Amino acid sequence: MPYQPNHIFKGVVTKVGVMRKTATVTVERIFEHPKILKEIKRHKKFLVHDENEVARLDDKVTIIHGSRTSRRKAFRLHSITSRDTRKYPDDPIPQSIAKPSFKPRKVENSRVLEAIHAQRIENPTVSA
Repeated sequence: MPYQPNHIFKGVVTKVGVMRKTATVTVERIFEHPKILKEIKRHKKFLVHDENEVARLDDKVTIIHGSRTSRRKAFRLHSITSRDTRKYPDDPIPQSIAKPSFKPRKVENSRVLEAIHAQRIENPTVSA
């Protein structure tokens, strides 16, 4: 499935270093109430896959929806927009973020499926 615009969010890192290769990002959205016409803030926390653990607390980041890494992690770190240099003076913003590494699929299953498909092509059943 190609990435849709609503699968990319900007947020702030609120928790990092508790779980390996995981950061918690809070995404805030502002909308206008339809009846009282008042601006309302809502926020949601997402668990984000951070392959090289480059995210730091209070970083402004962009996250993108990808394949599910665990039960609650479906987003990955796309880029780091800004970082507080007073907190982390010796830690510059990385220019490239590593893509997540996944285990390769089992080759046996695909071979079995190819064999079944070849048998169906060779011996088509005629149903009337």
